[in-house]
Amino acid sequence: MAPVERGSAHGPTRVAGWYNHPMGDIEVLWLTEADQLAQAAGVAARALRDDPDWVAVSVDPLVRLEMLRSMFVGSLEGARVAGVRRGDGVLGVAAAVGPGHCVGAALPPEVRTLGSPPPDASDADRLMHFRSILAAHDLEEPHWHVGPVGVEPGFQSMGMGRAVMRLLCEEFDGHGDVSWVKTVKPENVRFYNGFGFEVVDESPMLAAHLWFMRREPR
Repeated sequence: MAPVERGSAHGPTRVAGWYNHPMGDIEVLWLTEADQLAQAAGVAARALRDDPDWVAVSVDPLVRLEMLRSMFVGSLEGARVAGVRRGDGVLGVAAAVGPGHCVGAALPPEVRTLGSPPPDASDADRLMHFRSILAAHDLEEPHWHVGPVGVEPGFQSMGMGRAVMRLLCEEFDGHGDVSWVKTVKPENVRFYNGFGFEVVDESPMLAAHLWFMRREPR
């Protein structure tokens, strides 16, 4: 998918009727401004903080939150970012980085640590192991790497995740591009199945289990 100039693809889309608790001031749109992306990084960090893969990286929730927030602040700057916004506040996000910018390219084989860290390993060592597993399972073909995907805790199960994923997948389809995502929960496997993603690989990661999913454009 060729990069599209930020803000030019779609206008705001009203989604108040897509879930059981209508809020007429909610919009789905491309996030383009620095403050929107900063908010999106925080939303994604809070949404994913207690997922099993990140719990396996660190037992400290504050450390996990800062790891995620710092990572997303950097990655979202170069990503295509769909968001849900209510007023000036971002409530949901689904992002993707383009071919050549995935974890497989960022972490070449010679620096990966695929062996399980020892029990006394640091959080940084476990994070490196986690990223190494992601890199080892990255698709070899050109693709868009989806993530983070998350909705602000307290606003989940209202259709916002589906709304932002729908917008992102429409763009993949418009450009005929393959996409790839990692998930750590069985219910999320079903969620991504609904958008056409199929499991192509699996892997343990410390106490967690990872599913890797690929999507053909429609």
